[in-house]
Order: sequence, then structure tokens, then C-alpha cells
Amino acid sequence: MKRERAKLENDRVETSDAIVEITPASSKRQTKKISDDRSKISDLLPIDLKMEILKRLPVKTLARFLCLSKEYASIISCRDFMKLYLTESTNSPQSLIFTFESKTHRKHFFFSASPWEQEEEDEMSPQNEDESSSSACVATYHMKCHSQPYTTVAPSVHGLICYGHPSKLMVYNPSTRRSITLPKIDSQRINMYHFLGYDPIHGDYKVLCMTVGMHVYKGRGMAQELRVLTLGNGNSWRLIEDFPPHFLDYHYSPDICINGVLYYGALLDIKRPAVMSFDVKSEKFHLIKGPDRDLRPKLKSFNGKLVVLFSTNGGFELWVLEDAVKHEWEKKLFVSDIDCWRNGCMFQAFCLTDEGEFIFAPRELGKPPFSLLYYDPQENTEGTVHIEGITELKLPLWDNDSDRRLISIFSGQVENLMCL
Repeated sequence: MKRERAKLENDRVETSDAIVEITPASSKRQTKKISDDRSKISDLLPIDLKMEILKRLPVKTLARFLCLSKEYASIISCRDFMKLYLTESTNSPQSLIFTFESKTHRKHFFFSASPWEQEEEDEMSPQNEDESSSSACVATYHMKCHSQPYTTVAPSVHGLICYGHPSKLMVYNPSTRRSITLPKIDSQRINMYHFLGYDPIHGDYKVLCMTVGMHVYKGRGMAQELRVLTLGNGNSWRLIEDFPPHFLDYHYSPDICINGVLYYGALLDIKRPAVMSFDVKSEKFHLIKGPDRDLRPKLKSFNGKLVVLFSTNGGFELWVLEDAVKHEWEKKLFVSDIDCWRNGCMFQAFCLTDEGEFIFAPRELGKPPFSLLYYDPQENTEGTVHIEGITELKLPLWDNDSDRRLISIFSGQVENLMCL
């Protein structure tokens, strides 16, 4: 390498006009000229066009662009571009978020995976003309936290996850793998629920937090001390005085945010099921009578509507919220002929995608590989996705626990620029 550099320094190039000696100094001037030309071209681009180009780049690339110039750092970190980028990500293929529970160590573990990336590769290769297919992808481990009574089953809300102990509540971004710590909650109770909501109009994230009184019946207590926090510098918790009386289950309270409305599982009294809605923008509550089923529900979204999903023997039920004011639900019963007993595990419906596919998975984490079953009831087709990097992961408090269970699957994980 040194010889080549020395040779370059002594090289002479003849032109029709003169003899030019190539030196390191002239090379630097050429490099600087090219850089200046690129800078001039970039300066000519209107900011709207720059934002249109940048919104199509992955988060990791944008993170490097922060160091490119003050102008790009200003664009990427501005509120309008963050909203634009989030909208673009929402319209793109989305990843899955998995929450597992270690019963032995009382911990929750979070993973993500993108089966659609592998599906795109599979489409390029020949396929058998069968009704079923299989593929594989690799999961990414993100973090662990305390399980109940400190956390709820936290879904991803427009790319962010809220988790943690009441004294150290966190908001985590799987795209950037960074967290922010929320202000400490001034409460003596440890039985506390927290839910994350998003207002698409103003682009605000809000955390709703509440304590639960002493249990009255089968671990169920009344919601108390409701507080809300808007994410941002200098904001603090605000106490909410006006909300309908309702009960919560100590052990399980699903939640989901759809079109600016946060829904979470509740009870009208100690027995009758309900769903509480919280308008993230107006911060108004509305208690909705839920389907009268003695089963633990999963709250999902389909076609912009709230769906309550129940797994039953041989099938599953969908209850679609048609009118929240009138408490009207439409029941859809699916009887599946797929084999839910696979690899020594019973598969159950955990999730519903925007395309109308149900995602089945085993409740207990058995031998590798960890697998998902996609089922399309309209086409009566199924496909299997094997996910590596979950069962095989070597991690303290994880790989030595024989009692690991899947708590939830969320299918709407998008890329987000917060905490970048």
C-alpha cells in the first residue's frame, strides 16, 4: 500500500495543454470540489422533496444522517417529519411483537420478528402448488421487565412500548432500541396499570396510569387514581377526576389503541365484562358493555374497528364493535378444520392481521423451533412460519426456565423516530 501511494505521488499525466503532476494536495482539492458540488445540489432541493426522500429510508440510515449536517439533523428531528415518517411506516409491511412470561422468575421478555421479509424472498423461489406453505425468519430480542403486578400486557402503539415499575416507568422504541424514563408517579400502591395511547391528529403520545383498590372478588378491584402524561420535555402527570367507575382484573387487562382511541379490558362490576374507551385527544372516557363470555379476551383491530377475540375448542369467536354508544357488537364464529395440535403443543389464536389472517401459536414454549400458524378463513389456507432465536436464546433468567409462556402477539409494529 505504501509503495502504491509513493508511486501515485510521483506519477505525471500528460495532457494536450500541459503536464499535470498529481499530488495528495490536488487529490484533496478534487475531493473537496466533489463534496462542494453535492452540497450545492442538496441546497437546491426544496425541503418538502428532501422530506419525501428521507421518509423512505430505514431508521438506522436516518440515525447516520443526523451526523451528516445540521440541516438534516433538524429535518429528521422535527415534529412534522416524525409524523410523516410514522404515516409512511404505517402503510408499509409491519413486524410482530411477542411478549413472553417467565413464570419462575416473574419476568416479561420482548421479541420482534418480520416474517414478511422472508415471504418476499420465498416469492422469488419456486413454490409447490399446495394449500399450505412454510418459511423461516430470525427474531430479535429487545428487553425484559418485571411481570405483574407492575406491568400490563403492553402492545406496541405506533412503534412504542410502555413498560416498567411504577417508580421507573419507561417508553421503549424497538426501532432505535432506546428508552426514555417517565417522571415518577407519586403513589403508595404497587398494583398499577398503565396504557399507552396515540393521538394521530396532533401526533401526541399519552400514558394513562391507574391504581387498583383492594380486591373484591377473584383478584378484581376498582380502578382508582387515574393519571395521564403527555410525552414531551417538562410534562408531568395530571390527575383525572371524571371517569366512569369500573373494575379491573389484577392479572389480565388487554389494551389496544385504534385511530386515537385507547381501549382496555374492564368490568362493569365484579363479574360483567366491559371495555373502557379513552379518547386520547379529548381525554374523555366511555364504558362499553362487552360480550358476555366467561373467557379471557384479546383486543385486536380489524378494518379500523375494535375486535374482541376469544379462542374456543375447535375454533374462535370474533366480536366486532359496531356502535360504542349503543353497545352493539357483531358476533362472527369461525370453526376451523386446521390441526391445532403440533409438535406436542396446542396452538391457539393470538392475533388477527389487517389482511384478515389469524395467527396461531403455542401457549407454552416447547422445543425449538418456535412456530406460528397463519390461517386465512376466507380462502381456507394456512402457512407456517418457523422463528429462530427465541427458544434457542442463551440469556440469564430465560434459557434455564422450563415454564415460559406466550402472553401476546401484536402484529402492528412500525418504525418510529422517537428516542432516535
